[in-house]
Amino acid sequence: MPANRPTVADVARAAGVSSMTVSNVVNGRFGSMTKETRATVERAIRELGYRPHASGRSLKFSKRFSIAILIVDESPTFLADPFITYLVAGLSNYLNQRDYALVVHGMTASQLQKAALMKRHETDALCVFLSGRQTLRQRMIARFATLGQPVIVFQEPVPNEPHLYSIRQDDFGGAKALAVHMLQRGIRSIAFLAPEVSWPAIEQRIAGARSAMLDAGRAEHFRVILCGDGGIIATQAALEDEVDKSDWPSALMGGNDQMGIAALKWAVQQGLCVPKDISVTGFNAFDIWQYTDPVLTTVASPAYFMGAKAGEIVLETLHGNPPRDRETIVPVVVQIGGST
Repeated sequence: MPANRPTVADVARAAGVSSMTVSNVVNGRFGSMTKETRATVERAIRELGYRPHASGRSLKFSKRFSIAILIVDESPTFLADPFITYLVAGLSNYLNQRDYALVVHGMTASQLQKAALMKRHETDALCVFLSGRQTLRQRMIARFATLGQPVIVFQEPVPNEPHLYSIRQDDFGGAKALAVHMLQRGIRSIAFLAPEVSWPAIEQRIAGARSAMLDAGRAEHFRVILCGDGGIIATQAALEDEVDKSDWPSALMGGNDQMGIAALKWAVQQGLCVPKDISVTGFNAFDIWQYTDPVLTTVASPAYFMGAKAGEIVLETLHGNPPRDRETIVPVVVQIGGST
């Protein structure tokens, strides 16, 4: 430690209190401490520029006071996805307010076994957001269950194993409600736009929309169009190919808002009137949906709340109060816009 770095003892001398009192203030344990004593200690901390040493705190409490979120994605720009951005923001803000740090890792599935967080206990708990085939995701979850620490899996059910918890939004119900909304308005056929990389949420949205079509006796009029990486260019290229192959559907369901907006813009470029000639929807409702013309019909995602909820479950579990239910399913709401 550099000689000029202030210590707990320095703060205690400056404030005229014991080192234990300083430690209690730093760690938020105020108990019967007077407001005046707390204010004096906090003023001494500010004036001296004291910062607690994380490694010493970790040794004292046998905790690292940090949580990791692992995002398994083939794309190096994984944080550009609005859902992940909101999820990470909710988790980070909840933890920061309770003096925990969030460590963000992004990697491909092939890199997982070599990751340091799989070999060593570098954090107190782990939150994971997975992509890839369902069998691959299940293998990864089974591996996480062996780590001996709380693991929160986003957007995917988990087996009944110790330390495993799941938080997901009702993607199935949201997509089904969206399809029902369109069926009630006379839509006869739906094409669902999905990225080629398999995500659990997209799988659930496809299943929900297909279920609505099956209930309406129109299962044969539902199909899935794979759209590369799900970006604007890839989505519009997939639509070009689809038009050349088969009859044009009466509705396009974007697996997310980005794909929905790409489809809406493409339909307008083809001279189609939305929604008179074709209906278009998205999913998640993260800011950009409201700036389309017409405004995109979509489903509002509680991604920020899900991140905060994960932080709550993690800290409650670390403090010896794990939730009784291993799975938390958060409801979603359809937001009707002009595109349907």
